[in-house]
Amino acid sequence: MTIAVTVGAAVVDEVSKRDPDQVRGGSRTWSVCGRNFVVAVTELEPGDRLTEHDLPDEYVLLVQGDAVVSVEHDGRAPVSVSEAAFVVVPAGTSTVHTTAPTTVVRVFTARCEEQMRRAVNHAAGADPRTTPLPALAETGNDSVRIRRLRDAPDEQGRLGRIFRTRSLMVNWFPVQEGPRDTERLSPHSHEDFEQMSVTLVGRYAHHLRVPWTPRMSQWRADEHVEVGSPSMTLIPPTVVHTTRAVGPGPHTLIDVFAPPREDFLANGWVLNAGEYQAGRP
Repeated sequence: MTIAVTVGAAVVDEVSKRDPDQVRGGSRTWSVCGRNFVVAVTELEPGDRLTEHDLPDEYVLLVQGDAVVSVEHDGRAPVSVSEAAFVVVPAGTSTVHTTAPTTVVRVFTARCEEQMRRAVNHAAGADPRTTPLPALAETGNDSVRIRRLRDAPDEQGRLGRIFRTRSLMVNWFPVQEGPRDTERLSPHSHEDFEQMSVTLVGRYAHHLRVPWTPRMSQWRADEHVEVGSPSMTLIPPTVVHTTRAVGPGPHTLIDVFAPPREDFLANGWVLNAGEYQAGRP
């Protein structure tokens, strides 16, 4: 039994050979899915275009600040982003391209079946402990929406920088300089949802523990997985986990959940919660 699924740059070529649609020019894409979402990391090269056709649901695009990234949606004029930002791309057909090499992250819901099939672990099946997505709402917004990270400075008492869509939630943590204090870790678990941790910069160690049950045959040894960037680690429900930055320099980590976490909403930590209230977005 594997406690978690970890995929990094070392397997990009293997995944690309299995799914030629993941290769566009010199760019490389690889994907990992949970029950409710799939995360695709692309090392995007100038001149290449990431096009998704007739998506039934909006998706998230995470842009770093090292290049100008443009999004075209359903034939409208391109929308450009030149700094770190959380971008919501509406349902339909869209294209992403860049002016300089960069790494972008896209998060799709499980309703996007073609994107789910691209995932390296798509054949593993859904974890039955995970609460499924609710029915797709009829209301929607047909414009690309941008939330720039510079408009969300650190705030004492707030956990990270959390954004949502109808069905997805992303926590983009502030940059961690140097290693995390090993005397101040935060081991915890989630009973009924998965967590995808995406590393964009630096190295991280994921510490993972399966809780004991009355059946000793189900016990598993702890795992301590060190990953570079970019990489993705899917953590199943009930697994006790904590993550720490390792080594000098900057580190950037993003967590993905679906559906949106009610505890984060209740605490008032979700920066764009108002876009999805009272029948909007």
